Amino acid sequence: MSKITMDVIAAELGISKNTVSRALRGLSGVSDDVRKKIIAQAEGSGYIVKVKPANMQHIVMVHRKSLMEDVFFWPSVLSGIMNFAADQGVNIRVITTDYIKENGSLSTLIRSQKCDGLLVVNDIDDNSIKQLSEMKLPMAVVDYHSDVADCDYVISANKNGIYKAVTHLIENNHKKIGFIGNVDWQYSFQARYEAFCYYMDKFDLPVDDNYIWLDSKYNDLTYLRDKIKKFMPAGDAATAWICINDVVAVDFSRALKEEGYSVPDDASIIGFDNSIYPGAQTLTTLEVQVKSLGQRAIEQLMLRIETPEKPYETVSINTKLIIRNSVKRL
Repeated sequence: MSKITMDVIAAELGISKNTVSRALRGLSGVSDDVRKKIIAQAEGSGYIVKVKPANMQHIVMVHRKSLMEDVFFWPSVLSGIMNFAADQGVNIRVITTDYIKENGSLSTLIRSQKCDGLLVVNDIDDNSIKQLSEMKLPMAVVDYHSDVADCDYVISANKNGIYKAVTHLIENNHKKIGFIGNVDWQYSFQARYEAFCYYMDKFDLPVDDNYIWLDSKYNDLTYLRDKIKKFMPAGDAATAWICINDVVAVDFSRALKEEGYSVPDDASIIGFDNSIYPGAQTLTTLEVQVKSLGQRAIEQLMLRIETPEKPYETVSINTKLIIRNSVKRL
């Protein structure tokens, strides 16, 4: 009888030798179901299985304290991070940038504890990102990108999402499309606006500054109502609007109704995020795979810890168009 090797086990299961090796060595990056199949196959073939317990990885997660003010989006991302980390035997300690400012430098705080890698969630200032990268620790950044730090990035495909939104409106015969948001809020919002401008130009659609509102604020219906009163009565008003996220889309819908307009009869609206924000459940929107963002970030960071020599990657998680009742076919 031929000797049972990892190559034989891999061939019998139709998976890679690397996956078999990781499973039998107790390393992360292999699901529980696959690990069990590999161990069962190995034991059934007479292979002597000595699964080594995976070494506990210690990760420091850095984000702004204000991130938790958005209770409709970021908790799902952080849940994806924490749940997947727990499944992989990864210990996570959280440090907020506010705490850092009050208690010392990034490097001092992080080096004072065991740390195998860094996970940065959303945008922190570029100076802090640079400080973190200079520590030469494995690092992954979630839903943000900065040119000052060479590391791995895991982002939502904002451009892809806006493409789907614009093409959906075109398919419903809309040509006059407005945009509402605030590009100063965070990286992904800036990316969405830039994508909007790109695709409006690509599809040769007119961009009217009267219907590009980039200084909105959450729950400021007075701002939106003033804009509606000023610009909506015009005969060439935008017939459809892409909003920077579901919160702005719901606010805009409410302001329109208060001014006597109907959604979607008088104005079609597309949101972004597919969040649990009250009122968003009737919106056509782009679903961001929030838990996948968090899980993929941990996977990428574990891969970086284990293979530090690999080229850095930017992983983009695609969005999904969710069609509901807020877009009318003209």
